[in-house]
Amino acid sequence: MKFPIISTALVTLCALTATAQAEIKIASVNVQELYTKFYKRFDTEVTLQKQLAEIKADIKTREDKLRALQEDLKKIQGKYDSSLSDSAVAKLREQYQAKANELKAADQEMKDFVQRREVAFREMRNSEMRLLVEEVQTAINTVADQSGSDLVIDSGAISPQPQIGIGTRVFPYMKKDIDLTPEVLKQLNAGAPQGFDPDAELKRLYGTPAAAPAAN
Repeated sequence: MKFPIISTALVTLCALTATAQAEIKIASVNVQELYTKFYKRFDTEVTLQKQLAEIKADIKTREDKLRALQEDLKKIQGKYDSSLSDSAVAKLREQYQAKANELKAADQEMKDFVQRREVAFREMRNSEMRLLVEEVQTAINTVADQSGSDLVIDSGAISPQPQIGIGTRVFPYMKKDIDLTPEVLKQLNAGAPQGFDPDAELKRLYGTPAAAPAAN
């Protein structure tokens, strides 16, 4: 999940505007943290994992069928003997060709199935992620309005640095007292089940909170 990064020029412009006209109240949130710890996100992850498990099971069924057809071809080949009559050899050839055609059709069907399911899963995942991001944005807007903030920046925004091969924070330092992340997270999880613990959920899904993948 990628979020727009406010450029240095925009920040500078805001600072100049604040100096020249009136003080602009700037706040920050960590969008990645909000998304990661949003309770609905975990429900979505469970749904997506179930979908993946079903896809893998369907693929395995088709792979098993392909292996069975390949074994059938080997068995037909094993029946060939130079002592067989011409009619018997011809019959084996017909059986072999029929089975080979069946194998080819099954292989193509599996490839088509995998392609269709990959596209469908990707579209479903993107749709679900989009809905979550919209809810996160709405909560940010609400808390920002309540706090009287004029501008909210993403404290976790990363700027690519090709020269050194890593990303660095767009905003290297921010005061904690402008951070609205706890308030926004509280609003996002107001409807969470009783006892909801995002760190425990992360550990359940990925082993440890640190193992949770970034949303992209």
